[in-house]
Amino acid sequence: MQKVEYYQFCDDILSTLNYINNNMLSIEYRYFYQSALDSSIRKASQNLNINSSAIVRQIQKLEDRLQTKLFIRNARGLELTNEGKLLFDHLKVQNETNQNFLSDLKQNKTTTSGEINISTGETFAVQFLSPIISKFRKKYPDIKIKISSRQPDTILDNLITNKTDFGITFAKDLPKTLKVLYLYNFPMGVLCSSKHILSRKSEINLEDCFKFPLIFHPGTVTFWNSIQRDVGEKLYSINPNLISNSFSFIKNYLIEDSNYLTFFTSAGSVKEIESRKLVFKKVNHKLFLDNKVGIIVSKKNKLKKYTEDFINLVKNEFDNSFYITK
Repeated sequence: MQKVEYYQFCDDILSTLNYINNNMLSIEYRYFYQSALDSSIRKASQNLNINSSAIVRQIQKLEDRLQTKLFIRNARGLELTNEGKLLFDHLKVQNETNQNFLSDLKQNKTTTSGEINISTGETFAVQFLSPIISKFRKKYPDIKIKISSRQPDTILDNLITNKTDFGITFAKDLPKTLKVLYLYNFPMGVLCSSKHILSRKSEINLEDCFKFPLIFHPGTVTFWNSIQRDVGEKLYSINPNLISNSFSFIKNYLIEDSNYLTFFTSAGSVKEIESRKLVFKKVNHKLFLDNKVGIIVSKKNKLKKYTEDFINLVKNEFDNSFYITK
């Protein structure tokens, strides 16, 4: 090919490439590229699932535009000409670029990054958040989740100082800077061994609980201190035999020593019934049966969309829990 003709060919190639770039699914482009990959019209027609004659027509159309031959047909199939190889090499790079672009576009479109900070009591974290996080991960795999097990007073402090996005805790006597997004009744009671004498009673009163050695979780100490005057008990009248911030330890201890009660644990522990080793019993007293717990946020904190979605999953989990009374 003479230089003048070659330069003209290059101009035609550039013109064609501009056309291809503007038409990523151009028929001529796809048919030529697949035929070059397969070195066969027949194989290309099988891979593209179209008639061989359609491929031939589109390649001829492309050759007419470029005014040059792109393939040499021989007994072994198709062989690229120098001009065909030049076009194929560029289209190969262009195809990879297009695929990478589409992949990046799809990834950027579906990926959300960020972090959710949650403050709650250990019971809520252990009993409820695990299945919620599994569901949430399917939609937001790149969101980091930080769960802090805190005492009720600390949860409120973290909300006020914006150290946490939302809290799950008692919703009584809240500061004015906080608001409740969702409120539900979460009965309080005792957790005991299935061998304990109270496990066989249909109803237990507050007085029944005082007859046995008690184990407290620090969160329930806070709850007791806030309501003891309302139930007619003197300040610090309850003296637990054991206090532990680990529910796992408390539950194991109750199984080993069936004389003990965990006093004023939340109804979330009722799930332990499934193990047939521990039993949750409600305390027949208004303050324990009518115990408001909520999803609480700061009025100043604007929640991210993914945080709102997480909170909605928490709401659904509570709504579907058979032991919660609205």
